[in-house]
Amino acid sequence: MKRLNLSKLPWLNRLGLVVGGTVAVVASFAIASLLFIVLLAAGGAAAIWLWWNYRRLIQRAQQAAPDLIEGEFTVEPPQPLLEDQRSLDRRTRPHRNPRRGRPH
Repeated sequence: MKRLNLSKLPWLNRLGLVVGGTVAVVASFAIASLLFIVLLAAGGAAAIWLWWNYRRLIQRAQQAAPDLIEGEFTVEPPQPLLEDQRSLDRRTRPHRNPRRGRPH
């Protein structure tokens, strides 16, 4: 590739390159700023739409269950649900057949 020698170009060509480069840089900044504004507006519109739908969802949930009580709770360690009653029965009374003495 052959390198462009700017010192050999006429002054009108050099002025055209400077003006063209400046216009290209300014135009790119303008397009980038415009694109940023459009994306910012789209993001704001999406955020407002989500907030609005969330608000409606909360209202519907409150209408569906108006007696819902909000509050704090504490998780307690689990306790055994059932106790082994056989071990207590053996200590208090002797072992016997529960069907003995009943009519059939």
